[in-house]
Amino acid sequence: MAKLTRTILFVATESARASAVAAAFTTAAGKLGLPWGVRSSGVPVEAKVLEGVTIAVAVDLANLTLENWTGRVEGLTTSPDVELAVNKLLARLLGGNDEAVIAPKPVATATKKVHTVKLSRETAGRKGKGVTVVSELPLNEDQLNTLATKLKNACGTGGTAKDSRIELQGDHRDKIATELEKLGYKVKRSGG
Repeated sequence: MAKLTRTILFVATESARASAVAAAFTTAAGKLGLPWGVRSSGVPVEAKVLEGVTIAVAVDLANLTLENWTGRVEGLTTSPDVELAVNKLLARLLGGNDEAVIAPKPVATATKKVHTVKLSRETAGRKGKGVTVVSELPLNEDQLNTLATKLKNACGTGGTAKDSRIELQGDHRDKIATELEKLGYKVKRSGG
């Protein structure tokens, strides 16, 4: 089985400081037999330095902004002991949650467009028994199943999610419309 290879970038206000911490990390990781690649850089970080990097470590920086990069960002405070800080970082990277990860800054996104879903009642092919159908949902299969479960629980009925639509047993259009509007959808009723 191939070993997990990661490339870790240490970033500090001065590139010499980042290099010193990267060297301490390389020594500590080498003692554990971890084949991780290590790079260092001063601020600002050039785009070519980020190529192949999976984790960026902000050395003694409150915030680290790396444009057009979405990898994991860790913080590292070297005071009072660099070796202790590096060991704590290794523990976090190996899954031993020693300290908090730097939360990424929220990315400014365009205002979310309200999606219109279609709500109808069908009886065709069901021997006169009606079902309420929610269609035109912009969801993947897992999200569709989660929403179907939520709607079934809200209506106290059975149903299914298939072919990008949710079918609930019985006529529950009013209740479903209310639930969907709470979730931020615009509901368009169609059919009888």
